[in-house]
Amino acid sequence: MAEFVHLDARNRGSPWEAVLARFGGRAGLLITFFVAYAALVWCGYEFKESIGEPAIMWPSAGLLFAALWLSDRSFWPALLLVQLVVEMSFAALLQQPFLPGNAFLYVVSNAIDAVVGASLARWLIRDRSQVRTTQTLQLIFATSVGALAGATLGAWVNTSGYYSAQSYVQQIQIWWVGNWLGALAVAPVVFCWVIPVRKDFAELALRSRLELVVVAALLASSAMYVFTASTGGPASLLQLPVIMLVVLVYAAYRLPPRWCATLAMGMAFLCAKLASELKGPFFAVDLFARNVQVQTFLAAATAMAYVLATALTEMRITMGRLRDSESRYRNFVELSTEAVWRVELDQPMSVLLPEEQQIAWLRAHGRVAECNLSYQQFDAVDPAHDTCMWRREMPWSSIYEQHLGQAAKQNFSMDGLRFTVNLHGRPHTFLTSFSGVVKDDQLLRIWGVARDITDLVELTARLLRDQERLKSYARQIVTAEEKARRATAVDLHDGIGQSLVGMSMTLEVAREHAPPDIRMLLDEVRGRLREVQERTRHVISDLSPPGLYDLGLAPALQWLSVYVRGHDRLHVELETRVREDVLKLEIRVLVFKLVRELLRNVVKHAGVGAAKVVVRGDAEALHVEVSDAGKGFEWQLDMFGARSGGFGLWSIADRVHEAGGRFTVDTAPGRGSRFDMEFPLRGPETSAEFQQMASRAVGKA
Repeated sequence: MAEFVHLDARNRGSPWEAVLARFGGRAGLLITFFVAYAALVWCGYEFKESIGEPAIMWPSAGLLFAALWLSDRSFWPALLLVQLVVEMSFAALLQQPFLPGNAFLYVVSNAIDAVVGASLARWLIRDRSQVRTTQTLQLIFATSVGALAGATLGAWVNTSGYYSAQSYVQQIQIWWVGNWLGALAVAPVVFCWVIPVRKDFAELALRSRLELVVVAALLASSAMYVFTASTGGPASLLQLPVIMLVVLVYAAYRLPPRWCATLAMGMAFLCAKLASELKGPFFAVDLFARNVQVQTFLAAATAMAYVLATALTEMRITMGRLRDSESRYRNFVELSTEAVWRVELDQPMSVLLPEEQQIAWLRAHGRVAECNLSYQQFDAVDPAHDTCMWRREMPWSSIYEQHLGQAAKQNFSMDGLRFTVNLHGRPHTFLTSFSGVVKDDQLLRIWGVARDITDLVELTARLLRDQERLKSYARQIVTAEEKARRATAVDLHDGIGQSLVGMSMTLEVAREHAPPDIRMLLDEVRGRLREVQERTRHVISDLSPPGLYDLGLAPALQWLSVYVRGHDRLHVELETRVREDVLKLEIRVLVFKLVRELLRNVVKHAGVGAAKVVVRGDAEALHVEVSDAGKGFEWQLDMFGARSGGFGLWSIADRVHEAGGRFTVDTAPGRGSRFDMEFPLRGPETSAEFQQMASRAVGKA
């Protein structure tokens, strides 16, 4: 849960936006910084043994560093201006004599310290919304580099002779460690309290306020006791500074980093104040040695406390995430309806072994080390109490061994394998996947996942049976429709057609004996009768092409070529070489109708007056080609589009595929079109399945 909360927190905005929101905008932040910086500058002067010597600790350096590090660069000039005003004001009040030039150089020195350290920290620490020990160490390094950069100028100014008699080497050491100590004490406190990262992790919450008060009291009392009772040297073990380190270690273990850093800062302030009054166990005659001893102890204590607290917190956060991840994994695996299991190899298997040796190795060293309840339904063995060795009688083991050669080429991973198990008197089908873990050419373990697809398989079987039943009904309907078409055509030809012929002959006889005025009327009636005869012949041809049922495909196509030449003014070059004895009626009807539809498309869209039809076949297959030299088209776009209200070429392709054939288009704008169809044949004994597919395709035609 902490991970998800943390991700949400990062979406709230940058650390700079969080700082502005906390202090009420830029003006509120600037006022707060002014007050806090003035207080820390005053503390820095209090941590001096004399006004002319460097401070044991300069805490304002830590505040300025943290402010620059956390703020936007556009806000830096305002912060540095506040620093200039505050430090120059205190220098004018407290330094005797007051030298404006030297005071200004002191300000510049402290500014260099903060700017260099903050710039380095911003470069090293890109993500400030994490709790990382490495980032804490980078922060300590950045503050040390910044303090050293500022000390080079500040120590030089301090050797002018007005304030201190110490050498430049001594001055730079005290100045450097003093500013660094101030950054170590203050910067972590500012960061931990200002940045809202502490709200993103439950591990950063305070466990007990009472414990905090007790630890703070112990730390303060131990510091007071060590620095007041041991003036001139410790008289007992309890007067050694190590007692404060023990309390800080406990604080780092029990308290979150913000409170541990706050207590360490308070201890450092208290010890620095007492040391400036010449109290404590670090009592040396030489001022330089005395300051170095105090600074070394306080720097080590504050750095140790913050690093240790951060490291322990990071460890708790990591462990918490691991527990959450493991809990989610356990819940997912154990409650999953899919069977999940893990096969461990007691001895890793070389992937270079032959397949037979690999199978033998799996049987000898493979065992099911972990599984969920769904797995136990087809393997009633609990890995926690039983030895679940790789058993070849297990269906999943058997199916994996059968495909081991193929799996070995894919790091021993396979998908889509099926096996069947009888459960509770009913066969269950499982779809399984295997994922092998290979390292250094050694197979270590295999993960297996199996899903029960029994219901899906049964549903698919029912759908296939229902589909086949519907196809059977469709075939019967198609057969009945074809019979009805032929019967209708015969009725039209033998009934209405013959009647129209008789009427025409009667009109012809009547015209010869009619007077002239009646003859004109009879001519008009005879013309109308011829139109009816022509339309009737067209209907008969559409219902039952002449010769298709009796003579075969080639004669029917010859009639079609003559028909379209007279009716549509399209010259068709026909080439037929087929074995009529291997063509069943269904395929003949289908090919005729498809060729007729393609020729109609040529008439409508090609813009030419000629086309070519080639039909050739043997006992194995029938090839049909319809081509023209017209304007062509973009078949990728037009293949599935409707043309002039039609169904497009997809209808033809669908009927060809329904009959088990293959349909291809070769065309482009400006270079004509060619349509190729191929239908498989199996000699005179064409399969019933193919006849059924052809019947369905005829029905769609």
